[in-house]
Amino acid sequence: MAPRHYPPGFRRIFRRELRQIADRPALAFMLIPFPLVIFLGLAMVFAAGLPRALPVAVLDQDGSTLSRQLVQMVDAASDVDVRTHVANLTEARQLLLEREAYAILMIPHDMGRDLQLGQSPEVIIFSNNQFLTVGGIAARSIGTSALTFSGGVSVRTLEARGIGPDQAMDMVTPIPVRQSPLFNPSLDYIQFLLSSILPTVLEIFICAAAVLSFSRDHHTKAGMARVMRLSDGSLNAIIGKLAPYTLSAVLILLLGDAMLYGVFGASFHGNVLLYITAGILFVITCQFLGALIALIGRDVTNALGMSALIVAPAFGYAGVSFPRFGMTTFAQLWSGIIPLTPYLEIRTDQALRGTPVEFTLPGLVWLTAQCLVYGILLWVMLRKSAARSVAATEAEQTQ
Repeated sequence: MAPRHYPPGFRRIFRRELRQIADRPALAFMLIPFPLVIFLGLAMVFAAGLPRALPVAVLDQDGSTLSRQLVQMVDAASDVDVRTHVANLTEARQLLLEREAYAILMIPHDMGRDLQLGQSPEVIIFSNNQFLTVGGIAARSIGTSALTFSGGVSVRTLEARGIGPDQAMDMVTPIPVRQSPLFNPSLDYIQFLLSSILPTVLEIFICAAAVLSFSRDHHTKAGMARVMRLSDGSLNAIIGKLAPYTLSAVLILLLGDAMLYGVFGASFHGNVLLYITAGILFVITCQFLGALIALIGRDVTNALGMSALIVAPAFGYAGVSFPRFGMTTFAQLWSGIIPLTPYLEIRTDQALRGTPVEFTLPGLVWLTAQCLVYGILLWVMLRKSAARSVAATEAEQTQ
């Protein structure tokens, strides 16, 4: 049967776009399966939530009962695993260079005796900060164990001198410090990274799909003028061409969040309606940006390159791994034009912090402003592109 022809308008351009996707299996695979495969692959990396049993080594120059107890306490910590005992610093350095250990605990001579005399021996921790995360976790875990051990020994020493347990504890910690980590107290990487990686990966695919969709028509002989005729207006053209990709991207985002909060057990404390609204707005904004880039680029390759240049490094500019207020002025301006930045702020506020809606509104206004700016610029560029196509066609006919 011949395909049914609908009158010009949204429905016709929408069905045309669906046929274009169906005729390109690689594009169809990029819309839903591929982003989910990437997300699942990354999820496998962070599924444990926290790095565990990081290998560390010990240089015990004391050899006393107390030093062995300290080593046992360090080994009992879940973050690190005492794998090796070395005889000197040369061996310890070699282990760090070969990545056989991420940190070294050096116990000095006479540590046990000095502790029993009430002195403060210095325990040294060497960590490999080339690997900032694992080195920092290993050093922090060893340091915490050493401080706990030192406090316990000091309390027992004071009690042996006839001082009561409460008084001994007060003498060891004259100013007690109580820490109350908020929002991600376990430093869970599912909360910290995995929830941010999904929209980061999705942003790249959304912009690329919009670039391909608009470049496919923009760089043909008929240009965008034919799309305008089929859609009966620029607004119908934009909505009709982007609607299939909008539906697929929103579906991926919902499926990813379902896995994140269902399968991996990430916590959610905010407003579901605001969270979903921000997700849809994020998708549309990324599409407007990608389509705008397609109409600016000289060809498909150039437009895809421009899109990659803008959105590929978005995670670094979004302020997740490095705070935005510590960035240069250029970096802050660059992050301000990327839809991922306000969207990750909203995701973090609503999912992790449970921030009241009124405190999340600035991020929503920021994302909405981006959507309006990119949408208006796309509308203007689309009409200019169609006008150029019409002018070029009339010039050819005249000749």
